[in-house]
Amino acid sequence: FFDHPPPPLHPHNMPRQANVATKKASVKSAKKSVSKPVDPVTAGVKSVLAQLQKCTLQESALDILLSSATVTLPLEQENRAPMHEQVMSWIREQLQGQEQQAAAALAAVNQTLTSIDAERAQLAVVVAKAQEGRASAEELLKAKAAVSADRLAALDAQREADAAGLAARREKEVAVEAVLKVRGSVEAIQTALTELLGGTVEEKQVKKQVQKVCAFLKKAEGFDSALLNTLPSVLQKPASAMSQFEQTAAGAAVDWLKTHIAKLTEELGAAQTAVKEAETGLATLVGLETSYAAATGAEEAATQALSSAVDTLAAAEKAVSDFDSATEERRSERTATEETLGEVKASISEFEKLWMRTQKVADVEMGDGQVVEPAVPVEMACDESM
Repeated sequence: FFDHPPPPLHPHNMPRQANVATKKASVKSAKKSVSKPVDPVTAGVKSVLAQLQKCTLQESALDILLSSATVTLPLEQENRAPMHEQVMSWIREQLQGQEQQAAAALAAVNQTLTSIDAERAQLAVVVAKAQEGRASAEELLKAKAAVSADRLAALDAQREADAAGLAARREKEVAVEAVLKVRGSVEAIQTALTELLGGTVEEKQVKKQVQKVCAFLKKAEGFDSALLNTLPSVLQKPASAMSQFEQTAAGAAVDWLKTHIAKLTEELGAAQTAVKEAETGLATLVGLETSYAAATGAEEAATQALSSAVDTLAAAEKAVSDFDSATEERRSERTATEETLGEVKASISEFEKLWMRTQKVADVEMGDGQVVEPAVPVEMACDESM
């Protein structure tokens, strides 16, 4: 294709993209920052100061402690004066106090969790029993309802078969109700008449009560009309103020009422006997009615028992739910307390390193006498932690 081979590439003939790429690579390598070594003293001081800020000292005492610690903690043993040693002892005392408090708090939380499994198991047993109770109550109610349904079906069938007998019985029952009503009215008039004759009616009520008695006797079948004409004037006064004739007239009215009540009582007895005779022909029906009433009573009792069992189960389940929530809170508290204790122990570890630090160790940390600038000045570490 070519008459001659292509000429060799010279640097000035190289593509510009290659030069650009080379320049970019050199710029990137130039921009790489050299990481500074971490100053262990600054890190330890910062950790201890942060922990000291959690002391329960008064504000003024805490300020003194932090200020003194900021100056003292970075010092090696050879450079500490007695005053610095006192500060170091004070720091150790405060850190150890925090450790003891955190350890005591953790022990207290753990104590509340020691019997948690047994307590939870007891609550689970209660729930299981409540579930069994509800299941039993449901089965009982189901059985009682089935009995009620069966007895109601039998009762309805017997009622249909004994329709004529039922009608006859109801007729006799209506007769009994009617006689009872009439006898009650007569007995009320007898009582009113007795009150008038006994003089126990208030004077302003006498006329009204006399009218009531006479109005009833006027409508009563078989009462002597001549006697009725004399009663309004006779009954205006008590028996003690009546003449012999008036007492005789009033006594005749009393006797008539007694006789009438006795007659009604006799009629009532006959009517009640007729009802019983009507029921004799409905013996099967009466028995079914009694049986059905007993079944519905048992079903109602089973319904109430089921409601109670449901409430018991709900209470047991709520107790478990509340217990689990409380347990979760205690476990969260334990986790937080463990973290607190870990932080205190870590600070104490850093403090011990600072406490035991000597000039020889400091020289080794500096790297053969070369000065290494702290990553963060001690004063800044204190400010940041505060």
